[in-house]
Amino acid sequence: MVLSFAATQVQAQTKPATPIAANEKVKESAWLSDSALTQLLQKMVESRFMPYKVVGQKNDKDLLSYKAYFHPFPRDMERFYSYWGMTTVWYVARKNSMAQEGFQEIWHQSFRDAGNTELHQVVWLKSSTENPELQKLGSNYADEEHEQNILVGMLWRGEFKKLDIALDSAFAQNKAGRLKSNTLYKRFATLSRLDKDFQKQFDTWLKSSTYGYASLARGMFLQQQAWDARGDKLAAETSKKQFAEFHQLSSLARVDLTKANEKIKSCSICAGELITSNRALSIKDGDDVLLKIALQNDPTLYSPVYACLSKLLPQWGGSFSEMETFIGNIRKTTGDEILVDDLKSRLCYYRGIAIYREDQEGARTWFERGLNSQPYQLLVNELALLYAKKNSHKQAIALLEKSMANGNEWDIYTLEALAQSYFALGMQTKGDKLIAKRDEAVRRFKNGE
Repeated sequence: MVLSFAATQVQAQTKPATPIAANEKVKESAWLSDSALTQLLQKMVESRFMPYKVVGQKNDKDLLSYKAYFHPFPRDMERFYSYWGMTTVWYVARKNSMAQEGFQEIWHQSFRDAGNTELHQVVWLKSSTENPELQKLGSNYADEEHEQNILVGMLWRGEFKKLDIALDSAFAQNKAGRLKSNTLYKRFATLSRLDKDFQKQFDTWLKSSTYGYASLARGMFLQQQAWDARGDKLAAETSKKQFAEFHQLSSLARVDLTKANEKIKSCSICAGELITSNRALSIKDGDDVLLKIALQNDPTLYSPVYACLSKLLPQWGGSFSEMETFIGNIRKTTGDEILVDDLKSRLCYYRGIAIYREDQEGARTWFERGLNSQPYQLLVNELALLYAKKNSHKQAIALLEKSMANGNEWDIYTLEALAQSYFALGMQTKGDKLIAKRDEAVRRFKNGE
């Protein structure tokens, strides 16, 4: 439920937000849960926006929610920290350490939860007094993150010919067996999650390109914009305006995805995205054929299978029983146990999320059941958040450290969440190292490195 601002119970506001220039783009989130705001923050940071103001509230049902206001990265920004839901002890400890490290508290607000605990929302910013080309903090930045950032930089700068060449090369490497199919998909997924301000770049790229890659990228981007417009609420809690925008954007995405499927030979990524499009537009038929084609062309690409699993969710007319049957069929069809474990973990995540509002302990049980050899990243994130809420920071640390070791070394959410658990246990040095690493990831993304 989206709450009105009037429900906010503000106890203190010790710092005003940083003044915003009249012509500067400002983005405001809806009232969101802790986890939803964390996911949005990662998306906004990837699009070069930082939160300059975060407020929290408790509604008449004692549920907590948060709202953030974003603006583009300041030119002289070196680092920022944004926290919400901090206890007073935690806030005071961080405030003192931030001051010692040269950070300015640019925003602070607090409110009280149902147990009368004061919770603080704070933003700290450190400006660079040195050369804008900040010192590189690490020497082992992941190659794949680098490749994804280069693509974003090319799109932002309007280097469309270079972008086509880079993607054409990636498809060639994939066909030759030198680039994994799921890695190739992630490059397009990174482009799809960009902020809507990239719309003009996508449009211009499509007009200037004879390849199908621009159609695929813009189609995935528009479909993601459609999901964002709809929101993650139940249908009864979603407005007619949201549904209308969702359908309009999904229809536009469908046109691009169909063109991409026609232009790119044997495109399993295209098939998977058309399955997702079918779900968005309530198209019942065709998924089995698309999945069969995708698996025949490339059995190592997982995204078409994920798309089919999502379409079987109860809210889309399916059931958890049907999802279990589907997973069994995938095992028989592919014999890929890594994929099967991945799907099982996703199913546990979906079952946990389905009861999360009413039964967090039950949700935790499902999340823990999903900790198999291929745990779904969103499941790991939600479980770590539940541990942290109960001050079980050691459990959160063990979970997130394992996630980093299993290929998420540069995931912004993982770095931030793990750092917060370190800070909560007084492990300042470890936390600071992870924040520095997170900042390096953000800076490299920002600079297309």
